[in-house]
Amino acid sequence: MLNKFAFLLLFILNISVFHSQLILGGGFNSIGAVNIKQPYLGANFLGEYRDDDIAYFAKFYTTLPQKDSETLIEMEPLNPEEMINLQLSGLSRYNYNVLEFGKKNFYGQDLDFGPAGYLSSHFSLIMNTLSLKTDEFDESRYRFPDGYVDKSRIYSIAAGINLGAQYAFFHGTYYLDFGLNYTLIASSSNSFQQMQQYSSFNSYRQLFFVFNLGFKKTIFNVF
Repeated sequence: MLNKFAFLLLFILNISVFHSQLILGGGFNSIGAVNIKQPYLGANFLGEYRDDDIAYFAKFYTTLPQKDSETLIEMEPLNPEEMINLQLSGLSRYNYNVLEFGKKNFYGQDLDFGPAGYLSSHFSLIMNTLSLKTDEFDESRYRFPDGYVDKSRIYSIAAGINLGAQYAFFHGTYYLDFGLNYTLIASSSNSFQQMQQYSSFNSYRQLFFVFNLGFKKTIFNVF
């Protein structure tokens, strides 16, 4: 009798623990920005803690490296008497690694079955990697110039919003969302300035867009 009374009291008070769910998911990711010819393609991984029509989430997405620019590097001969100059062709590549934290507000009749929409705000920790790959050369005759580096990183913090939709089935939920991110703070590694001597870096954008498509599933319910 006491248990029934406690259950009824909690139901009347609408204690949110009855709606709590731990959700994991993942899928396809794409990042784009103004004046970037091709979007960056990759994957996203999602974790959510949903409490009724509100969810707190963490999302990680990473992209494959994409061509940034081509450059020529003036190589230095190991033998000072070497008369033939060598210009080595190099290709710089750029990618995104983003860890996103935020809060979602859902809008729908039944979030466990059928369609629903959501709006979220978030903060992001971002690491961009710029790498430089060169053609092969005769290492017995030439070397890279002093100060040459082939990898550097940019670290930044961004804020943004997401607008999304989902459809829940018995076996899980399919989701898609579109996000807008604006970088608040950015800092580069020491090697970044050195690398700019050899690579005409032009992929960094303070404002960028994110598209996610994936599948998520409830792995734990709290009743």
